[in-house]
Amino acid sequence: MKGEVRNPTTVWLLSFCGFYTIYWWYLIGNELKNYLGKEDLNPTMDIIITLLCFPYMYYLPIKYGALIQEAQQRAGIANAEDQGMSFLIWMFICNLGYKNVQTELNKVWESGGGAPATF
Repeated sequence: MKGEVRNPTTVWLLSFCGFYTIYWWYLIGNELKNYLGKEDLNPTMDIIITLLCFPYMYYLPIKYGALIQEAQQRAGIANAEDQGMSFLIWMFICNLGYKNVQTELNKVWESGGGAPATF
């Protein structure tokens, strides 16, 4: 099952509200978990750890960057790259990392190729 295509600019604007950001990480984590069939991916635990240890939030773009690359490869997107560090750097520049993450995810959700993992 593919995830929801979201407007990257809307995600960026809402990223200035901390609660939305936490909710959004949870949403995209679940979407990637379902699409990739990764039972070891636990978005709920990512959020709990972030709430208990705020610096963990800076690891999420790196972690999810690799997952987005894997999803793009599965979807047949040419030249898929792990952009985790780029996402992190852009998050320090006016929160633009959130917009970039959603843009890359939308490529997967809008692609016609690739099938989600089946069990």
